[in-house]
Amino acid sequence: MQSERLLSLARRLLAIPTDNNTADTWLCEHSERVQRLALHLASLPALRHLNVDRGALEAAALFHDAGWVVEYHQGKWKRWQLLSRPTSDIQRELGAALLKEEGAPLLPPQTTRLACEAIRQCNSRHARSAEAQLLAEAEALDEVSTLHILRQFRLYQGEGRPIQQLVDTWKRQREYRFWDSRLADGFRFELTRELARRRLADVDAFLGSLARDLGGTDLRGALDASGAVTPPADASDASGTPAGAGSERHDQRRP
Repeated sequence: MQSERLLSLARRLLAIPTDNNTADTWLCEHSERVQRLALHLASLPALRHLNVDRGALEAAALFHDAGWVVEYHQGKWKRWQLLSRPTSDIQRELGAALLKEEGAPLLPPQTTRLACEAIRQCNSRHARSAEAQLLAEAEALDEVSTLHILRQFRLYQGEGRPIQQLVDTWKRQREYRFWDSRLADGFRFELTRELARRRLADVDAFLGSLARDLGGTDLRGALDASGAVTPPADASDASGTPAGAGSERHDQRRP
């Protein structure tokens, strides 16, 4: 019952009203995924030694990014900018404060305290609490996954940027070995690091297919194989943007 009431509260607080009387559930869905991942991690035999307070972990996961919605209502962000960059320490503090204010009546005082502390600590590589460590690990797994593509697509659409730039950004990140560093530094446990490595392979495969479909390279290959005359490549990329336009734009956002 406590879990259901807390989930209902999070869904109400984290949903963003839209102009057509619906709700944008992007932030809430992310928080629920992180919650599920965190609870699964806590159940792994290899991590049971952490002695996690599951109630605190559940609450912390649901509200760990709630600072975004607080700042949204303050006018600092547009809907499509939510989760577009790493959550700051200030946003973590805002999320903990919202949990304490709204969720405390639903939780034992000790659970509330542990949950708020986990939210505050989860940005730190030196987090002491088991709840903070598992929360950070779960969030990293959600970010290093095919959901990364959806996050980037949502942001690029809001900024009016072509899909081709999503592919180009990924290629540059691979060339600079950004994701190798992310795997090395972003995970505490080898088990979750290996899961993230597999997820990245899926992202790479998808974006390779996306690049093919944007450029129609499979059809061009079929034309070459048939001996047909191949039309010259257009001066613009598959998005209609002149080649190279906007490709140097710096991404100050989540990976």
